[in-house]
Amino acid sequence: MSSRQLKKLERAKLEASNNEEPDIEEPVVLNQNKGFNAFSFLGDGNEEEEEQEDKEEEVVEEVKTPKKPSSKKKKKKAKQPKKDEEDSEDELDKILAEAKAKDQEKLGSVEPIEDDLEGVADFEEEYNEITQPMISYDSNFKNFTTERLSKCLALLSIDNVKNLDPDEELKNLFGELSLETIEDANTTTALSITPDVLKQFKRLARLTKGWGGKDRRSVPGSNRKLLLTRIKDDYLPTTIKPLQMEELDDDSVLDIFDYKEDIAEVEELQLKIRKEKKLGVKYFKFNKVHSVRDRVADSQFYASVVLAPDHDALFALLNNHPYHVETLLQVSMVLLRQGDQKSTSNALIEKCLFVFDRCFHMFFHDTLAEAKNGLLRLPYESFMNRQFQLCIFRYIIGLAERATFFTSFNYCKLLLSINPTEDPLGVRYFIDFYAIMSGEYKYLTQLADSPLVTSYTKWFTPGIAFSTALAYIHLNDMENAKKALKRAHLSHPYTSYRLLETICISPQMPIKESDVKVNEEIILSAETYMVRAKLLWNDSEKIKFLTDELMKYFIEDGVSATTPSSFSSMVSKFFKGDTKPKDNKEIPFNLLRFVILSGENSLMAKVPQNIWSRDDIYEFDPLPPKVTTLGYDARTGIENNKVVDYALDYVNQDILATLIQNRTQTDEFDDIVRQIQQQE
Repeated sequence: MSSRQLKKLERAKLEASNNEEPDIEEPVVLNQNKGFNAFSFLGDGNEEEEEQEDKEEEVVEEVKTPKKPSSKKKKKKAKQPKKDEEDSEDELDKILAEAKAKDQEKLGSVEPIEDDLEGVADFEEEYNEITQPMISYDSNFKNFTTERLSKCLALLSIDNVKNLDPDEELKNLFGELSLETIEDANTTTALSITPDVLKQFKRLARLTKGWGGKDRRSVPGSNRKLLLTRIKDDYLPTTIKPLQMEELDDDSVLDIFDYKEDIAEVEELQLKIRKEKKLGVKYFKFNKVHSVRDRVADSQFYASVVLAPDHDALFALLNNHPYHVETLLQVSMVLLRQGDQKSTSNALIEKCLFVFDRCFHMFFHDTLAEAKNGLLRLPYESFMNRQFQLCIFRYIIGLAERATFFTSFNYCKLLLSINPTEDPLGVRYFIDFYAIMSGEYKYLTQLADSPLVTSYTKWFTPGIAFSTALAYIHLNDMENAKKALKRAHLSHPYTSYRLLETICISPQMPIKESDVKVNEEIILSAETYMVRAKLLWNDSEKIKFLTDELMKYFIEDGVSATTPSSFSSMVSKFFKGDTKPKDNKEIPFNLLRFVILSGENSLMAKVPQNIWSRDDIYEFDPLPPKVTTLGYDARTGIENNKVVDYALDYVNQDILATLIQNRTQTDEFDDIVRQIQQQE
């Protein structure tokens, strides 16, 4: 029951108590024509039903409190002091406040920190006093406190959901004359499809109520519009959603925090979760829809990609299951490797994004629509959350190929915002490129000085460091450009050397790169910037500035451009304790994932060989989080009730065994599927 209904009922009770005769007990007359409605207590937010209930309640109030003849006793009531009325009002306010609190709880509002945690030590207070960035990552990234997060919400925000629409950017670039071209692009198909089949799809679209609409953003079963994509002609019209999205409760969030934690107590983690909720942070996860059809698709995918790679089987699977997320992403990569089918590959990635787009949780959808995405979290421990983030990563690359850099930049902010601490796909290693290419120079300078970068030394990546100096140059702020370049040089001297060697105006290099002993992480992170540096430093004046300043910094460090021995001593000073290559276990996983997913040969060549020998590097899920707890199912041998899930968790072992044992005959496979359907 809503607070508005409670208020009316309570007011009716007060009026009845103020007006009733003390020695006369009046019966309560009920509206016998109105049936009992069990759903009226659920508060489902149906405004029309609430308005009808309000009208009916007003009728009930009139029946419950009929007019009475005036009497002396009633006059005495009227002459009572106002204190009684104020007490009644206070009691009413208290009741309404409690009702409002319950309503807000249903809507997902923030609860105050409970008394049982008041005595718990708040580790965030200690971290807030730390002013220097932490060198190493700690469990749960505690140095990035809730207070620091609150200061970064504006930097994580996409500002306007239209900034995620590449068509809006094309309109800004080419004007209204390009609308027909944009519409033609939106009607292209993902895979080759015959005109007859396309005609059938269009007929189905007309028969499927709520499919598409004039703006191509309507989906059946919801009044909400798509935010990230538009429906294309070759999207099979269907009312069935292949995924669901749920909000995680506090216990589920605590499980995620706890499984990664090695220092803080559970009560301390609970306190952090409460503080995040007070700020408005919410956690979500995508779930697969459990059905025999979906488990068949999951099993066929796993067999065709992991156990016995088969591209033909993968394409057949996509024809039978056009909205299977993993298949869409994998087939897009197969087409991309063929070299001449980039447009089709990008269309499949966009179709995959559509699958997620239509399945957003209502609160997630509305919060994203309001550009408050900095409060939304998708833990990387969930397999389908990983698929969503992988889809966005690849969509960013496709947008960049269309030169819609501003849209790419905003998707970078979205991808960073849903997991700003772990940054599982390494957005900090490439967001600077899209910021420069889209002219968001001021944003980059603000990002470099924000807790999103200053909380940990590794968050100040070579890209952010050196591109910030370039951003100040674009802003004609040469003084801050020199300061930023100096800061970048001191933080990443090896990248300075690589820039001097590759970008600058052919100075006489003081030493060979092979003579500089650094660890594998430094080499790999430097290459993430060098792979795009020439596209950024593409102006002769900027290159001259870079050359002069870097040479000056090397000289200031006591190095002559013609004395390699001095340079070697300088390198030792910069890399004190790091002159020997370290074990690559210290390479951050987000850096490795970014390198693997980038597809850049120069980058992947610098990945340590033993990384490639791991058994958990797949294009559809590279280097997933590891589970440290066991809970085996006796029949399947698969872990259950765990924080992290994998593709194998959605596979049916009987179907998988049948597929592997006899891939050419379908009779036995069909029998297995029928048996599973009967069991359900």
